[in-house]
Amino acid sequence: MAYQDETSVAKKGRGRIIAWLFDERVLQVLAQVIFGSVVLLVAYLLYQNMAHALAKQGMVLGFTFLSLTSGFDISLKLIEQTRESSNLRVIQVGILNTILISAISIILSTVLGVLVGIMRVSRNYLINRIAWIYIEIFRNIPLLLVIIASYAVFIYNLPLVKNAFILPGPAYLSNRGLNIPTLLATGITNSYLITLLVCLIAAIFLARWIVKRFRLDNFIGALITFGIFLVLGIIAWFSMPAAAFMVEIPVKKGLNYTGGITLPPELVGIILGLVLGSSPFTADTVRAGLQSVSKGQIEAAHALGLSGYQTMRLVIFPQAMRVIVPPMTSNYLSLTKNSSLASAIAFPEIVHITSTITSQTGRAVEIMSIVMLIYATLSLLTSLFMNWYNNRVRIVER
Repeated sequence: MAYQDETSVAKKGRGRIIAWLFDERVLQVLAQVIFGSVVLLVAYLLYQNMAHALAKQGMVLGFTFLSLTSGFDISLKLIEQTRESSNLRVIQVGILNTILISAISIILSTVLGVLVGIMRVSRNYLINRIAWIYIEIFRNIPLLLVIIASYAVFIYNLPLVKNAFILPGPAYLSNRGLNIPTLLATGITNSYLITLLVCLIAAIFLARWIVKRFRLDNFIGALITFGIFLVLGIIAWFSMPAAAFMVEIPVKKGLNYTGGITLPPELVGIILGLVLGSSPFTADTVRAGLQSVSKGQIEAAHALGLSGYQTMRLVIFPQAMRVIVPPMTSNYLSLTKNSSLASAIAFPEIVHITSTITSQTGRAVEIMSIVMLIYATLSLLTSLFMNWYNNRVRIVER
């Protein structure tokens, strides 16, 4: 009897194990573990094969080259850099240049794309067709060709330094670039910046009180905030015992200009190319979002006596944003990654700079790993911000 009891217990135990193994949740976990193990194994084998191939050439994977002297200067830099700077410093300059052109291009392409998208749904036949022609032309041309053409048209129509265009500032535009005045810090610059921060905080709180007091919308509140901050900033400037900044004006010397900041033609070329090539996709996204708002909403707004501008700003756009924002995230990610095409016109962004470092050090694997990590980080940060904004404008179901 005891033997039968032990046998039945053993059978029950085996049955539980079999049932556990065939449980759908367990199978899903096992499948993921097996797949992850296979991926890690393949990655390890590829790494070993690459390390073995490099060892045959007398090379070992490492990042000690980052501390070596770069030996070249960069035309556009937001931080200090010279020929004696390290490769790590040069890469930092490239990252900042990439962020600069990406940020400016995203802002300008958004503005142009929204305008063209509104024109695309306009009832005016001429405006509608102009927007349609722009979208169809630039959407079907490779972005690289748009960038090269923008740079070529821009650079070949600029005069020599001796015949440079004189712009307000004074600023000078020639085939060497745009030379503009720059601000130099003084002894009280930090005090003025701290004062500006205090003015900004005061402007935000005062504008929020005005918005609640008079029941204004957020757009008017933003304008009020900017106006208050501007007034407080001007008052703070004249209240300082001395000038918070000194202006350095560019001066012609020989065949070029010294002083100020020089913006190379490549900067304008890449921004112009990215904006013209990316705006059609933004415009199509905006058009789809605007057309997703039902006509009943528009008719109700007109029945309430709202003007066309008020209807667009208060009724159509707030609802269209819920459709526009998700695909706009993909547009911004594509634009950030497409900034690497700036190397085609020799603009010193991260790809162009790391290509120079690769030719000097031969560390292609390490440098490509760094570049991929940089672009992945920029894309993830952009995606996180857009996902946060999308959560703020999406429809919340109750």
